[in-house]
Amino acid sequence: MNAEVGSQWVHGLPPWISEELTWRSYGNLDVGLVGRRTLIALKLFAAVDGGPGSVHVQDLLALAPTDADLAEVQSWVTTQDAYESFDAMISQVIDHVRRHRP
Repeated sequence: MNAEVGSQWVHGLPPWISEELTWRSYGNLDVGLVGRRTLIALKLFAAVDGGPGSVHVQDLLALAPTDADLAEVQSWVTTQDAYESFDAMISQVIDHVRRHRP
């Protein structure tokens, strides 16, 4: 479980997240599990800040996103930061993933 994702509620979560949520109950605790596409989107967003050696890039590589997956989530990730070079940074992470995916 990652409480940092909670801050994304303020900035906006991927619009498809509700379609992918799977709810599990553990006693009195209900946990929403996001789908693969949402994981790829959140990991790509986090990887931009973390750099190529970050756990987020490693997690992204483990998810083995296709080019179609990356293109789909990239459109949401680009809306998450107004920093001038953010789009270029996203492209760098995507290029890294393409070169190093299994």
